[in-house]
Amino acid sequence: MSDDSSGIAICIPTLNEAASIGSVLERTAAALTPFEYDICIVDDGSRDGTREIVKKAAVTDRRIHLLEGERSGVGCMRGQASRRGLEWLLHNTQHSVFVDLDADGSQRPEELPAGIAALQRSVADVAIASKYVAGAEVAGRPLIRRLASRSYNTFLRAAMRAGILDYSNSYRFYSRRAAELLLHFPIRYNGPVHLLEMMAIWLSNGMRVVEFPTLYDQRGEGASKVIFRDFLTGAAGAVDVALRYNAGYYRYSRSD
Repeated sequence: MSDDSSGIAICIPTLNEAASIGSVLERTAAALTPFEYDICIVDDGSRDGTREIVKKAAVTDRRIHLLEGERSGVGCMRGQASRRGLEWLLHNTQHSVFVDLDADGSQRPEELPAGIAALQRSVADVAIASKYVAGAEVAGRPLIRRLASRSYNTFLRAAMRAGILDYSNSYRFYSRRAAELLLHFPIRYNGPVHLLEMMAIWLSNGMRVVEFPTLYDQRGEGASKVIFRDFLTGAAGAVDVALRYNAGYYRYSRSD
């Protein structure tokens, strides 16, 4: 485990990702060759051999760490897994850059250096791998998912008024200060709205956010953990978070 304060802390939530996790880990390690890093895999009860693949990889690369658990609900539970990984990385490393990365291969590990550079070059607290800035590309995503994403983000651009184009992509890079700030707030939503709450917390507390173009690939293997109920919860949750954001709910006071 590295103690380098200039290193990279990666959180990868998993649930039945045996078809892709091995490749994602190999590609991540290759992309981070110039850096010190630790990768925290947070598994929510895989039954397809995902854990065994991660354990085997960890034997040869001690920078890979597996947190085993069981999911506490149905649908997407990313918020719960991401928080566990974030807490572990903050408590067990001194790294300065934190990254959330999907295990299904839809987000390209090869873009890790670009995200790290965007964060450091802009002296920003958060860098989003954005699907909606110039130069970005979305490949193989069904039309209905594209329309839903565009509608969701169009609403949030108007409601949040923060100049951000992509609120929904989970591929994010953020400073240790931004990571520590998240721990001052409880998780209200476990599904995709968790990503919006993270952004609301950062924006409410003066964190500078930048975006850089990404190539988003439709997942090649496995099944999405997002179910129809998550879309309904996402719509209602987006309204709730936007209202709370505009009311100042997410501002952190050290005296609290």
